[in-house]
Amino acid sequence: MNSLEDRILKLENKEAIRDLKHEIYCYCIDLIVSGVDKRKLILGHLTEKVVADFTGFPLIEGKAAVAEFLFETVPSILSYSQHRVSNSVIKVRGKAASALWYVDCPVVFKSENKLGIKGSAFIAGRYEEEFIYEEGKWKWTKITALLDTVQQFDENWNNAKQLLKNR
Repeated sequence: MNSLEDRILKLENKEAIRDLKHEIYCYCIDLIVSGVDKRKLILGHLTEKVVADFTGFPLIEGKAAVAEFLFETVPSILSYSQHRVSNSVIKVRGKAASALWYVDCPVVFKSENKLGIKGSAFIAGRYEEEFIYEEGKWKWTKITALLDTVQQFDENWNNAKQLLKNR
């Protein structure tokens, strides 16, 4: 059996990966879509050879290309998004890790976008990800978005906007 120290370190690493997904990816991508610049936070957690594979898009290879997709392409398609990830399965093996997440994401598409989808929609599927620990933090080596559905709403989310404060 592993020592108590090893077991605590494994739990801390799992929690760091969970925070990375929730805070650095989901929250920051939603803010970027809404026009708030959070690119630096995400860039610091992408390896130079990161690969992104999103349903309906070509395979994206390398930090610069993945950054362009996340920071230019996604905001050119969406005017609002609210990522929700759950049911995480995180496996840590030393300085490597993998994770699986379910994603439910209400979105609003920009009126003119290259996907041709109009109005509000709901995206659902899974993220399958791979990480390495380098330079004192976890970084993505691969992000796969297996998007099972992009289902349009008639009216429900059409007026949704990222609120930064209530008053």
